[in-house]
Amino acid sequence: MDSTEIIKSFLRKKSSYLNWGNKGIQGALSKKFNGRIFNLEDIKKVKKELKKEFKNHMRVGSQPEKVGVASENAEAIAELSKIAGKLGLKLIDKSVDVTAGASILKRKKALKAFHVPEISDQVGMHIMLGCNHVPFHNVQLHRSIIELIKDYPELIKGFHLMGDFLDLNPLSSHDRGRFTAVPGLTLDDEYAVGNELLDDFDRHLPRGCWKTFLYGNHEDRYNRWMSVMDNAKTPLDSPEDALKLWRRGYNVKDKWSQDYITLGNDFQIFHGIYFNIHNAKKHLDTFGKSCAYVHTHRVQMYREGPNAAYNIGTCANLKSKVFGYATRAMKESWSNGFAINMIDDYGNCHITQIVPDESGRFWFGGKYY
Repeated sequence: MDSTEIIKSFLRKKSSYLNWGNKGIQGALSKKFNGRIFNLEDIKKVKKELKKEFKNHMRVGSQPEKVGVASENAEAIAELSKIAGKLGLKLIDKSVDVTAGASILKRKKALKAFHVPEISDQVGMHIMLGCNHVPFHNVQLHRSIIELIKDYPELIKGFHLMGDFLDLNPLSSHDRGRFTAVPGLTLDDEYAVGNELLDDFDRHLPRGCWKTFLYGNHEDRYNRWMSVMDNAKTPLDSPEDALKLWRRGYNVKDKWSQDYITLGNDFQIFHGIYFNIHNAKKHLDTFGKSCAYVHTHRVQMYREGPNAAYNIGTCANLKSKVFGYATRAMKESWSNGFAINMIDDYGNCHITQIVPDESGRFWFGGKYY
């Protein structure tokens, strides 16, 4: 089998790599095939060929059309459909009359209405985490959280990503005119890794679990980028679309400094606003309600009477080069962490903050994950 056939076979099986840059695919192939170096031009050619294959089967225009599919092509069509789905596209049978474009748009808009379950449907475990900074996330911590999810399929009622799930380093205004933290890293690369991680979560989260996704200031890099007219003329995929969030069942809020979600009776979760050293007290003083947030990469808790504010830490790899901007003193205050919110029958929230050890593993319920 020549190199192009090997590349084609690899990309058919791992179609999410079609969103990666050519060098990223080259590295993945080298790792898969014991250090063998594949030609970048061959990779580029195969990517183009595969994308063209399924693109030719996509619906073009709004006129109904009938196309017969030979039975011997069924396997190839199934493979193309799989690739298209992972790229956020849809392979359709053109023999179907598709003239209801307006109603499809209305239905799509309706599907994006933010949904909050009744409190009776929230009773149980809610996992809260944020500042993952994918692809610079703490891999072991995420593996451990997935193992935790596997152990409580009947109890988990909510899964909440509280902002900065992605880093969006290629859109950073701080690094304009410079290489990204990982030279050659593209926005498509970040989206591809983000999709793989969400696939892992979605594979184990119970069906019907209430899933939410808040933008953080890093996802807002996309909004700021697109607010520039020249950039908007050649639009990029948004995190919301590239991660297929609504299709995955996530409820999305994309205004990071304004949005919040209420769990139970009145417990608020949001990305976080303040950075000062006593930020938990500042958040509680400002909003006057019990809350949880991320943003600062710290772990704190401040309580006054019945109300408390929880800064639940970060799920990022704090040793990553992407955090090279931070001083040693700043990093000393950072901590990995996430939290579990148990909502009782009365709608009251009970928070457990979890701080992993240096390996990214932690104790919960008498088990070391």
